[in-house]
Amino acid sequence: MAETLENQALHNLGQIIDEKHDQNIVSLGMVKSINEDNGKIDCILEFNDIDQNRNDKIVADAKKTLEEIPGITKVNIVTTYHNVNNSVESNDLEISKDHNLGVSKIKYIIAVASGKGGVGKSTIAVNIASAFKSLGLKTCLLDADIYGPSIPKMINVNEKPISDGKTIETINRYGLSTMSMGYMVDNESPFVWRGPMVMKAINEMVDRVNWGRADIMVIDMPPGTGDIHLSLVKKLNISGSVIVSTPQDIALIDVIRGLKMFEKTEVPILGIVENMSYFLAPDTGKEYKLYGESKTDQIAEKYDYEILSRIPHDPLLLEQCDKGHPLTDLVPDHKVSKLFIEMAETIIKKLKLERLSETI
Repeated sequence: MAETLENQALHNLGQIIDEKHDQNIVSLGMVKSINEDNGKIDCILEFNDIDQNRNDKIVADAKKTLEEIPGITKVNIVTTYHNVNNSVESNDLEISKDHNLGVSKIKYIIAVASGKGGVGKSTIAVNIASAFKSLGLKTCLLDADIYGPSIPKMINVNEKPISDGKTIETINRYGLSTMSMGYMVDNESPFVWRGPMVMKAINEMVDRVNWGRADIMVIDMPPGTGDIHLSLVKKLNISGSVIVSTPQDIALIDVIRGLKMFEKTEVPILGIVENMSYFLAPDTGKEYKLYGESKTDQIAEKYDYEILSRIPHDPLLLEQCDKGHPLTDLVPDHKVSKLFIEMAETIIKKLKLERLSETI
């Protein structure tokens, strides 16, 4: 039965015409995989470029025709991107040839990174970006966490960016110019991508996006120390990095890896942010160490880096992340918002000093 349904699915998809090439999507090789299990069909479609309107129509038509098959109860479509004319054969990313696009007009670029996941890196990134904006800086926010993009949820974006197939426009929210691969696909669709596809996606979000002129860009990096980090460092002139951790010993072990990676790639390390540093009881004002005594000070002292801030475990901060409105933008006078704003001021001073030292 499964084979019959899969054959029927392939037949139905063969009736969908890609208007750009005037051929059906099966003959064009867009259908990469079809699997049926107990009435659920998983289908992978691969596009050659991010022409959002065209791709959305193909996905919608594919979903509709698959849902019409008797016996199919659920359809899940995963989309991938691969440009046959500009295939990535290594981890190097392409350089944009259109100087009106890309990040060439952004003065400072900072990477917010962590050695491991689950430390609140995206929470720190979006609130630092909001803090820069509150200081009067034109701020961009790039979500480079391809496999687990959190920014769309944290700033409440449910729309897709406008694109003519060559240029992708940023989505503006709360005064921030933003881009995320999470904008491109359905929330429930997993990213089943090989390394070259990930590199291509990063390339699209950097070079094809109309970032325009800005004072600063905050990049929410993926956790770990992998290919994306090295590729972005090689591609972009990153002004500095911020390493996020929690007081847990296991997190601090990974902090060292993150510090070493940026040291080896010669990206200035602006400092460490200790997230969920403590819980401040709202009734008594007493501080509780959720993870015991922190050893972040020892790490910072050993490697001679500054602790930029200690962000408490604050229920309102977490609540606003879930609601999609950064606390630093919503309530700038909140005690936690003030910590982010103070941290942003410190980072700007460091960036200016770093830039000044390069000219001496």
